[in-house]
Amino acid sequence: MNKDWTGDTQSVMATLNASSHTKKERVEEDYYATPPKAVEDLLDRENFGDVWECACGEGHISEVLKKHNLHYLSSDLINRNYGEVEDFLLTKRIHKGDIITNPPFSKSTEFAFKSLEILQEGRKLALLLRIQFLESIKRQALFNQYPPQYIYVFVRNIRCARNGDFKNATGNASTYAWFVWEKGYVGEPIVRWIYTDKNYAFVEQDETTDEQQIKEQIDKDYVKERKGVEHD
Repeated sequence: MNKDWTGDTQSVMATLNASSHTKKERVEEDYYATPPKAVEDLLDRENFGDVWECACGEGHISEVLKKHNLHYLSSDLINRNYGEVEDFLLTKRIHKGDIITNPPFSKSTEFAFKSLEILQEGRKLALLLRIQFLESIKRQALFNQYPPQYIYVFVRNIRCARNGDFKNATGNASTYAWFVWEKGYVGEPIVRWIYTDKNYAFVEQDETTDEQQIKEQIDKDYVKERKGVEHD
């Protein structure tokens, strides 16, 4: 006869989703800074213009946007000596460009709704989010009203830095993806994968297939799919 399990819910959740049930002190305002390479990966796949980074932190996304001459405005609820101090969820601004940000996950749905409310038709929103953003009845209303056009899933679990500290960044047991909306888009989301190499701030994972082969196939599939869209 098998002995009944005598563990507790906390231990299970710590294993399945360490980032959401950690015993460490709460990160200030859910601040996890974005690796600049993750932004480059997005810009390799999508075109943007006049971008507002509305949860800019210390400017990790904004600096990449400036390098590509895409930056329009940076702001954040908290003053971290970068950009303007503003509560994005209460903004009265009218924005005619695009939005790219890594919002506090606890407010990610609100950020998505707010962004898509203030964007003009045809403009884009890109949010870096944990893949769990696809879950929950609460977000079903968002997806029904505003279906994402593309979801770019990172093949490896990238590391976003707690409180902007990349020097001591550690993996957080979550897979990230760029969720990209084009306001006015009607249809099903298209899922693509972003290959990341071993020098890319990520959580180590076992490999069962040749990495270069995976990368080449992902790149081929992506180029083929985008060409098909352009000719439709």
